[in-house]
Amino acid sequence: MVQWLAPSALSQLEAMAGDVAWRTGATQRPERRVVVVDIDEASLRANGPWPWPRTAMADLAERLARAGAAVQVYDIGFPDPRPGDAALAAAWSRRPVVLGQLFSLDTTVTPEAGTIAGRLAASGCPEFAPKGHGAYGTAAELLTVRPAVGHMTPRIEGDGVVRQLPALICHRGAAYSSLSLAALWRLAQPDQDTEAASADPALAPDWQWHVAAEQGVGTSPLAPAAWLSSPSFPGLVVPLDERGNLRVPYRVDRKAIASISAAKVLAGDTDTALLKGAVVVVGATAFGVGDVVATPHAAVAAGLEVHVQTLVGLLDRRIPYEPRMARLLQVLAGVALAGILLLVAVRPGGRNAQRLPAVGLALALLVWLASSASLLGADLWLPWAPVALFVLAAAGALAIVEHGITLLQRERLSAHLGAYLPRPVAQRLMSSDPTGRIQVEERDVSVLVADIRNFSAFAAHRPAEETVALLHAFSSIAVDVVERHGGVVERVAGDSILAVWNAFSQCEAHPEQAMAAARELLSATRTLLTSNRLETDGGLVQPLALGIGLESGTAIVGSFGPARRRAHAALGEPVSIASRLQEMTIDLSVPILAGPRLAAALRADSTESLGEYLLEGLGRHCRIYAPAGWAELVPVDPGWATAATAGERQSESRAWTRWNHSGLMSAVAAGRSSSRSRFGPRNA
Repeated sequence: MVQWLAPSALSQLEAMAGDVAWRTGATQRPERRVVVVDIDEASLRANGPWPWPRTAMADLAERLARAGAAVQVYDIGFPDPRPGDAALAAAWSRRPVVLGQLFSLDTTVTPEAGTIAGRLAASGCPEFAPKGHGAYGTAAELLTVRPAVGHMTPRIEGDGVVRQLPALICHRGAAYSSLSLAALWRLAQPDQDTEAASADPALAPDWQWHVAAEQGVGTSPLAPAAWLSSPSFPGLVVPLDERGNLRVPYRVDRKAIASISAAKVLAGDTDTALLKGAVVVVGATAFGVGDVVATPHAAVAAGLEVHVQTLVGLLDRRIPYEPRMARLLQVLAGVALAGILLLVAVRPGGRNAQRLPAVGLALALLVWLASSASLLGADLWLPWAPVALFVLAAAGALAIVEHGITLLQRERLSAHLGAYLPRPVAQRLMSSDPTGRIQVEERDVSVLVADIRNFSAFAAHRPAEETVALLHAFSSIAVDVVERHGGVVERVAGDSILAVWNAFSQCEAHPEQAMAAARELLSATRTLLTSNRLETDGGLVQPLALGIGLESGTAIVGSFGPARRRAHAALGEPVSIASRLQEMTIDLSVPILAGPRLAAALRADSTESLGEYLLEGLGRHCRIYAPAGWAELVPVDPGWATAATAGERQSESRAWTRWNHSGLMSAVAAGRSSSRSRFGPRNA
């Protein structure tokens, strides 16, 4: 889409990238087939300001002829007649000469100076040739020797750099070749004297143009849109684009081009061996004399450099061009690269959202490098920017899609992890890499341990589906109650749960919240547990009930174990005490028991002391507390009353139906609790 919306921007990007390729790939090998005779600052100091007298130019031409120059190419215009033209024409008559003329491609600029010469032998003009609307030609007397003539008109792009030349320009119904094409053609012609040259019309440049669409040879995707050929150069093809432009091959480094000051040539102070057999391009680099252009090699360069580089490319038969089927090649490359991106996108292993942009960038860079390699190695100008942008856009789009899929997967995984681990732990795992290090911290926490009494007997006599349904309902209620009171369920193990407060987020009143959660949990599960009574043929079996132990204190919370199998837990004395207290709820027939540190954090009137007991594994006595009014929390079991048949059992049915505070105290005083040696009170 960008290729159609902003083609100039993409073309400019490709042109600038091509400049980089020319600079980095330019050869340092000295170029001696084409030599520059430079009218530089030193020449102006030695021979006077420009323009020089025509006799001085005649002297320069004579010396170049004596040195054995194969062709003298003048990147200088001679539009006006001046004294000394006869001497200059006489000097030019001794060796092949190519003169320059300049056309105006601007309809608002229509100069008319000198005589236009050098029209091609072929009649008419190709449709792709730009139209000249005026010209600076050559003085008529200088044309008496019938020199070859070529135009010096450049194509200056938007950034001021000359990268292309019009191969042919159409002026008044005739086609005129560029200076480099005229020089190449003249180099192939036999040396003849002036009279023979003026009588032989075959000396007109014999360049012929061809258009692929008209020739029916466009089947090859690498065929140029148009090209030039010449009977003087059998097999030579000069490729052009659809606008008739010849792309300048800046293949030679500027320092590799041989250049001699005109002052030295005029003074006879030069190595004539350098000039012998060479195509000598005479031009000016002195300030204010010659034309100044920008090239891929330099922001400020003489115009003659453009013609020198073009002439070297013509001699090497290496003119870069854009294939006629470049769009097809772009599509094929885009499909291939899209396939690579899809392979990366579906590659297992994760992190594709991060990998795709990097792969897209690498592929875009590869496209540019391949285009540069084809330019330097195969003389193919392949538009790469649309393909690179497509790859980047496709990689970005796939990365966005992959990122969205990854987010959905992460959310799903986080939800699953949060179902098996505390949510803060699951979120931390999702945002960090696997590790085998110990990751724990010390926190002041409150711990709740709840367990369903008599669950083993229940599970032994009920179908597995019913047992699982009971556990599911219990854990669902427990998680809701704990989270509603600001806690986190650390572990669910069968018919028991362990919940903590202040372990993952700051919670100042965690003892009160833990006690409130215990009360609500007991109340919320009452209906669930009493509705699942178990009766056998032999009579009544103890019903399901909930026992809860609570304690506060310092615990270690975190993860440990190897990276391939980690465990998360809350460890410490409050966890051990809460677990032991939960077990004691069976012996003391109190549904909720609290340890001393949690009770100390509550209001004095909110708990009742049950005495000091030696807890298993603790090694010291511990005072145990029950919530105030705990008897109200004990569930009513109507089954016990209805099952009693003996008189003594009937007298106790009301006591069994609902335990009260005085009943417990009397039981403790009678030594009932002391019968459990591991829980025996210190002062029973």
